[in-house]
Amino acid sequence: MDLFLSTLFSACLGATPAPAPLPPVPTPQQLAWQQMEFGMFCHFGINTFHNMEWTDGTKDPKTFNPTECNPRQWVEVAKAAGMKYLVVTAKHHDGFALYPTAYSDYSVKASPWRDGRGDVVREVADACHELGVMFGFYLSPWDRHEPKYADPPAYDEHFRNMLRELLGNYGKVGVVWFDGARSEGHVYDWDSYYALIREMQPDALIAICGPDIRWVGNEDGVAPDTLWNVQERDGQQVWWPAECDVPIRRGQWFYHTNGERKLRSLAELLEIFYRSIGHGAVLLLNISPDRRGLLPEADVARLAELNAVISETFRTNLAQSAKVTASNTRGGDAAFASERTIEGRPDAYWAADDDVTEAWLELDFGEARTFDRFAAREHIALGQRVAAHRIEIPDGDGWTAISEGTTIGYNRIHRFPATTARRVRLHITQSRACPTIQALGVYKASPREAAAKE
Repeated sequence: MDLFLSTLFSACLGATPAPAPLPPVPTPQQLAWQQMEFGMFCHFGINTFHNMEWTDGTKDPKTFNPTECNPRQWVEVAKAAGMKYLVVTAKHHDGFALYPTAYSDYSVKASPWRDGRGDVVREVADACHELGVMFGFYLSPWDRHEPKYADPPAYDEHFRNMLRELLGNYGKVGVVWFDGARSEGHVYDWDSYYALIREMQPDALIAICGPDIRWVGNEDGVAPDTLWNVQERDGQQVWWPAECDVPIRRGQWFYHTNGERKLRSLAELLEIFYRSIGHGAVLLLNISPDRRGLLPEADVARLAELNAVISETFRTNLAQSAKVTASNTRGGDAAFASERTIEGRPDAYWAADDDVTEAWLELDFGEARTFDRFAAREHIALGQRVAAHRIEIPDGDGWTAISEGTTIGYNRIHRFPATTARRVRLHITQSRACPTIQALGVYKASPREAAAKE
């Protein structure tokens, strides 16, 4: 009888239907990528050896000759810094390929590096696959070396041939990154590129000039305060999440011999973190290998410093020890209870009833605690919903806002002056449908954050 009652009770939990998805919603691949949050961009090529961001496709391939090239180091550094994917420039605008393509004479095959038998892309891909970092490649549509570029149909076939090599010879590909620079006026057969990628690497995400990931719109590494994953494209609403790309050295995507003076400070990088990942975007931070083929020591040290400070700030989540309550729980069902927001599982979330678009989730620490960061995450597998919200603490018989925002999306981190209170709440004031919240976090910033600004 006890077993029967236990089984009956378990069956009753979750009896309330989950909220209906609010289209558009992310694909499994888009969702997995958004959960990565942080990636590394590596610009490396003929430009590296000429102190130039762009070259015109006429530089002698023999000038490409890194002395200690070690792409595994790039991947190891990325992984140690908490970066979950890496994108390497297989071919930049100059047309020089970092792999021995059969379709161009302008590649590592024509360089003295490893007697013309080297393959940077192979070494990056192998290291990524071995170390558990998602592998991606950048392939510039614009090509300043290839004569066929003047003949769009012939160039489309050329470009597809290079795509076939990269998609077919380097194992699983997570991201194909298409740059739109200087392509105005040239007609590309984008649909044929996309179809080839879907055929050969169906799980790969097509970024920037592509349907899966959009460019945030600047190279400063910052997303707007209001960031909707839902966008209009070709006359329909689609899920099109934003990526923020930015170089760790101001204005320099490729390595320059005098570039260390442009290395961003810890304070700058923290600001980028909060205004990209903290606004619900994914951050792709560029660190350029030098002429040795190694990531420069100063850049590696700065990245490690950034990772250490972020880890210190978000190591202790005060919400984990709090009592969580809500103004409404979907169907009164424990499957959608407020406590689900501190379980730390991607399939656990709080949800409100269908007719509720304003609600709050309160955290009670049991005693006064001091904090200056508040993080919230929607359960975006069911769509993005929240359009306006506030972070509030008690004020007499009411509540007062200590921070306000619009969208939440995959991640929203609020920063505010240190506040001491026993209770704090997320007050959702506007939502496109019943809200769903997957995670809440309350933190006290590392003292090193404040010190970095001094």
